Amino acid sequence: MSYQDKEMDALIDAARKAAAEGDSAGYDKNVRGFIGKAFDEVPRIPLFQPYLNVAMQKNLFGLPLLVPRQLDYRTLAKG
Repeated sequence: MSYQDKEMDALIDAARKAAAEGDSAGYDKNVRGFIGKAFDEVPRIPLFQPYLNVAMQKNLFGLPLLVPRQLDYRTLAKG
C-alpha cells in the first residue's frame, strides 16, 4: 500500500533489532508503538457485515439479494 511513515519504519526496525538481541522490553515498547500508530493513522476498512434477514408472504416473489447486500424491491411482485 502507499502508506509511508519514517517514524513507523523506525519503530518496526527497532522492534526487529530488539527481538534479535533478546530485549523483550524494547521489543514490546516498539511493537506497541507501531501498532498504536497504525490504529491512529492508517485507514481501516470494515470487514463485518450484519445479517440481512428477510421475511415474505407466500404469494410474493422476485426479491433478489444483490452482491453489495442491498435488496432490490423493483422486481417484487404479487402472484
